[in-house]
Amino acid sequence: METKKMTYMQAVRLALDEEFDLDEKVIMMGQDIGILGGAYGVTGDLYHKYGPDRVIDAPLAENAIVGFGIGTAMTGWRPIIDIMKMDFSLVCVDPIVNHLAKYRYMSGGQIKSMPAVVRTAIGGGTRSGPHHSYSLHHLFAGFPGLKVVCASTATDAKGLLKSAIRDDDPVLFLEETAAYRMKEEVPLDPDFLIPLGKSKVVCEGDDLTVVTFGTSALKTTKALPILEEAGVHIQLIDLRSLRPLDLGPVVESAKHTGKVLVVDEYTETYGISGEIAFQVTEKCYKDLKMPVQRMTLPETIIPAGPVMEDWVMLSPQKIADRIIELVKG
Repeated sequence: METKKMTYMQAVRLALDEEFDLDEKVIMMGQDIGILGGAYGVTGDLYHKYGPDRVIDAPLAENAIVGFGIGTAMTGWRPIIDIMKMDFSLVCVDPIVNHLAKYRYMSGGQIKSMPAVVRTAIGGGTRSGPHHSYSLHHLFAGFPGLKVVCASTATDAKGLLKSAIRDDDPVLFLEETAAYRMKEEVPLDPDFLIPLGKSKVVCEGDDLTVVTFGTSALKTTKALPILEEAGVHIQLIDLRSLRPLDLGPVVESAKHTGKVLVVDEYTETYGISGEIAFQVTEKCYKDLKMPVQRMTLPETIIPAGPVMEDWVMLSPQKIADRIIELVKG
């Protein structure tokens, strides 16, 4: 398969470009996505290529943007709803949760599909301050009727986004801000898809099962050389989707290693790490050598100051240290 080295951001743009070219019913609305090419430059020249009727600049009105997506999805279009940062999604929780996620089930069969994708950038560590650094994946993963996807690599970003756009259910597609400029080889095949709801085994190992997703998966992958030098071999599983949640490979691995660590860049309290830990414990309690462990952020907001932010956020070294402690004691 032919590949090209590109950033995560470029892979997202390539996925959008391919799907716009494939299906004239694909449209997109968001703040600054047109002439300016997106807040992070993700949408690039799509406005000039496909025109203002398909790449639609919107005012600062997240409720209206989501409302546009709901209406167009109900009437045969495939809208991509661009919410600049996940922090701003709190403004439009009601239309996402009470309308986008539910209308298909409330229509008595009149609405056959709701093929809308809500794209948003998540995560801290980018010196963006408390209002631009939240990861609220756990919040939306708790609502039936939505699919929630977290892509940790450029390849996953392309394959998962294309699948999300083609899906007939509403999908919340979470893009990792800290990964936007990370490069890797990405397949150029327009038919390259990664199915939603399927986790990925990143590497094999016997010492510990590490379950993660998004930026946490990226940071754990970067910790592998440190672990190798310490003689520690983990099985790393990237969930990729949080709803539906594919824990099959996690359960299989946990029964083999007997030890599980869940890594999540949200606080331990009320985060999705608790749900994952419970489900793994429920299915594997006879095989576990110790309670499922969690590595999360401190119970605080993401600070604006660089030194404080670095203290709060996870890093490859912090993750490696915790894994080595669990394996070697």
